[in-house]
Amino acid sequence: MTQILALTLNFRYGPIFRTSLVGLQVIVTTDSELSYMVFQQEGQSFESWYPPSFRRIFGNQNISSLHGSLHKYLKNMVLSVVGPESLKKMFSEVESVATRNLEAWASQETVELKTSIGNMVFEFMGKKLISYDPEKSSENLRDNFEAFIRGLISFPLEIPGTAYYKCLQVNK
Repeated sequence: MTQILALTLNFRYGPIFRTSLVGLQVIVTTDSELSYMVFQQEGQSFESWYPPSFRRIFGNQNISSLHGSLHKYLKNMVLSVVGPESLKKMFSEVESVATRNLEAWASQETVELKTSIGNMVFEFMGKKLISYDPEKSSENLRDNFEAFIRGLISFPLEIPGTAYYKCLQVNK
């Protein structure tokens, strides 16, 4: 069965082509209009698909296995938290968090901007989505999250020391 992988890049051989990805036949599209149409028709004309390594990490009963009305309901629930309307309402909170962080950074000799902004956004969204407070938590959620993401995009080798193996360990 051929799957569709929607990307927004430009490739040498045109915006739509067929290839093999880790031994699985896929159709890749880099055409933004086609990608939009595919995502709009998800659950009707098209069905989401993830590689077996994703299912190994997430388990068989996960968000990627949902289709149709349940998937749409869950997607709308997530959008109610991080969708455009919710983000507009959060603007004053974002502004106060940014101001507080800028004031803290001003007293430091140097600031690694990419890391500091990433931490600020991660902590803010962690509080919004799962009530995460890094000052009260004994666990560094950011490190676990980064290991998880590295494992998702790595080659699925379940060998100690690999990113995939670390991701599986974080998921336990």
